[in-house]
Amino acid sequence: MKTFILFGASGDLARQKLYAALFELYAEESDFRRIGFARTEMTNAEFREIVKESVEAYVAKPDSKKLEKFLQTWEYVSGSYDSNGIAQLAQCCIVGEVFYYLSIPSGLELIQGVVNGLAKNNLINDGSSIVLEKPFGFDFGSAKKINLFVQKHFKETQIYRIDHYLAKDLVQDMLALRFANPIFEPIWNGKYIEKIDIDIKEDEGIRSRGQYYDKAGAIKDMIQNHALQLLAFSTMDKPASLSAKSIHEGKNAILKRIKLWSESAAEAISIGQYDGYKNEPYVSPDSDTETLASIKVRIDSPKWRTVPVTITSGKKMDKKTTDITIHFKKNSKNIWEGRGCEVQNNIIHINVQPDNDIRLKLNSEYDASDKCAYPTELRFGFRDNKMLLKEPYENALRDLFAHDQSIFINSKEILLSWKFIDGVLEKIKPLRKKMLKKY
Repeated sequence: MKTFILFGASGDLARQKLYAALFELYAEESDFRRIGFARTEMTNAEFREIVKESVEAYVAKPDSKKLEKFLQTWEYVSGSYDSNGIAQLAQCCIVGEVFYYLSIPSGLELIQGVVNGLAKNNLINDGSSIVLEKPFGFDFGSAKKINLFVQKHFKETQIYRIDHYLAKDLVQDMLALRFANPIFEPIWNGKYIEKIDIDIKEDEGIRSRGQYYDKAGAIKDMIQNHALQLLAFSTMDKPASLSAKSIHEGKNAILKRIKLWSESAAEAISIGQYDGYKNEPYVSPDSDTETLASIKVRIDSPKWRTVPVTITSGKKMDKKTTDITIHFKKNSKNIWEGRGCEVQNNIIHINVQPDNDIRLKLNSEYDASDKCAYPTELRFGFRDNKMLLKEPYENALRDLFAHDQSIFINSKEILLSWKFIDGVLEKIKPLRKKMLKKY
């Protein structure tokens, strides 16, 4: 018997993402015992109604018989996130393989309360795994403290730090695109690639997240984790295998070599704040927090040193989209030049969301009238085949239950990312008010 215990079972993440994903996996993991844990007092029946409403809201036409069976696998325990509260779990006779999912705010104090509670109630053993949600710390120092504390009670192989961006189909498909197709691997370097753009844009503002966001900003909220992970996947060397260890080593090799393109903060970094941000709930009226950031970096290795990588993330943008764009260099000699024809750059455009597709721009459309080569586009879309497109949390939970850490983040990646971002923020600090532009 396997047991899945969800802390924060009455929270937004559980309701909006996790119950639907767990339901989709029910056929694969029907032998699970499932326990929801939160501070809110309620009966098993009341809790199951929350799970039912969530599945019906976020799963298209769920099978009613399957849903009823799924609901019967859930129990509910209420208590505080400390030893006394978690003592209630000890009464549930939890044995064997256990997955503890912490769908709660990821500050050190709350994590300590839960993990110490598990330890004091003898609920941690070699068959236990723990899942932590981002953000993983607020800077290098806090991230290190969280890592060291959790590693006192769990081995690194038992710790799953989830970044749902890495569980998106298009991110995982990067490995196949780059390393399963020999036409791309030899040219995936600075000799042939001119530049790389990574964009994470959102069309909404911060909504009700002012208490968190005004202390974080775009650089900590999105670039430190999602964007740097996309960069690592886009530029890492071919791993020795598809094992989690090989993939983590490949990403770490990139993360430790990321440098600003220029020592001048003004040349390498730009920041902005959307109009009306200071009127958002819980935001300071004199806030200089950035809601838009663009950072130009390089990877300090012979393979990538000449390639500028521009990472951009912002709120209240023209549309919601996440893109990786690889711009290839033009041929050194254009044999159509004598006809007045300009041959354009080849481009690979990977849309992680919302279109979930890969587009390859080639020069292949031949016009007989002027005998020029014109660009055309090849497209592969995950949304064209719903069997290929899975929700990120469904992918992540499936790998969790298979004990596959390849799309999760290890402790070294977190610390390397924070080390770079802390340096960026230190450069911005004395110039922040001058650099911050309204948009």
